Amino acid sequence: MREYLLIFSFLMMGLFIRPGLAGLDHVGTSAANFLKIGVGGQAVAMGDAYTAIASDPTAMFWNPGGLGFQDKMAANFSYTNWILDTKLNYLGFVMPLGPGSGVIGLSINSFSSGDIEETTIYKPHGTGRVFDASDLNIGLSYARKLTDRFSFGITAKYISEKLALESASAFAVDVGSIFILNYDYNVRMGLVISNFGSNMQLDGLDLETSVSTENNKQVEAQLKTYSWPLPLIFRLGLAADVLSTKDHRVTIAADVYDPRDYKARENAGMEYAFKSMLFLRAGYKLGYDEEGLTAGFGIHYGITGVGKLLIDYAYADMGRLNSINRFSIGLAF
Repeated sequence: MREYLLIFSFLMMGLFIRPGLAGLDHVGTSAANFLKIGVGGQAVAMGDAYTAIASDPTAMFWNPGGLGFQDKMAANFSYTNWILDTKLNYLGFVMPLGPGSGVIGLSINSFSSGDIEETTIYKPHGTGRVFDASDLNIGLSYARKLTDRFSFGITAKYISEKLALESASAFAVDVGSIFILNYDYNVRMGLVISNFGSNMQLDGLDLETSVSTENNKQVEAQLKTYSWPLPLIFRLGLAADVLSTKDHRVTIAADVYDPRDYKARENAGMEYAFKSMLFLRAGYKLGYDEEGLTAGFGIHYGITGVGKLLIDYAYADMGRLNSINRFSIGLAF
């Protein structure tokens, strides 16, 4: 009964916390949008339909509630060569605390633009100087199985953005859960609310300037910036193993992805596993401007005396923005 009450509470939070009121357009009104970029080869190859599946270290990004089903110490590193040669890196580590005590995790998610040539109104071809933009998200997670069917988790996050000499920071939480609806086909439902927290406002030396008074006297001044909310996201996902034998498994999954600053969209994906060693994946993202087809594979190989090595790759078609490649490597002890 307790798990049903928590699921109902999540659904109500999704309805009332989300500030997207009818008739209001919130497009382009969020900061720290790198928090929307998916991590991990498995999740991305399945079209981001991962809310009800996440249980590895990338669950701290997708759904911290899934960590409660993790029974081994594990680590994962994910690298993405994003649009216009920007880079996204993710590192996650999780550790079970013991039977009935839950699981803790630490995650670091960073985004970097690389060097950008500075231009001005008077020097549109460049000043000879360069600057960069970067983002950082550090999260501390805790999850626990409350019953054999239900797991609940939370992530507390520190988020920062930097643009040249300006910077901003915020604190936020993610709250999520996974509920096993049926054991016969391993039907799972996942719910998560991400990036619920404070606003971000840029400040720094770049905003310092001077203005002339009526007497042609120079007076020090500072440009004003506005604060912007984080990209609040509500996800609801379902997944099921439609085929499960000793050597073969086929999992299908579907998510509803509802961000504060855009309309709700849908993600669908599937995974075929052979002997839990070789994985083939595909997915599709509906309602996106450029994103669509995804695909990938995984190789999970046991190393005697060490653990299981996990190598995953994901391809994502970004339409006019070309394709994106993601690589991730993990270790389960």
